[in-house]
Amino acid sequence: MEWATGTLPDVETISLAHLPNAAASMDRNEAILLVCATGNRSTTGAAWLTSMGFTNVASLAGGVVALGLT
Repeated sequence: MEWATGTLPDVETISLAHLPNAAASMDRNEAILLVCATGNRSTTGAAWLTSMGFTNVASLAGGVVALGLT
C-alpha cells in the first residue's frame, strides 16, 4: 500500500472504494490532492470528485512511483 511509505501531517487516507462515502463530509471548495501508487486510481477519484461538484481537485501524476517512494 502506498500509505506504508509514509504520510504527510493532516492527510486523510481514503481508499477509492470509500471515497463516495467520505466525500459526503468533505468541503467541495477545499483543495484536494489525490495520490496513489501510479496515478491511475487517484485520476479516477479526481474525475469522480470533479463530476460531483468539487472545484479544487488534483491527482499526483505518476503517483508515489513517479516520486521514487516505492
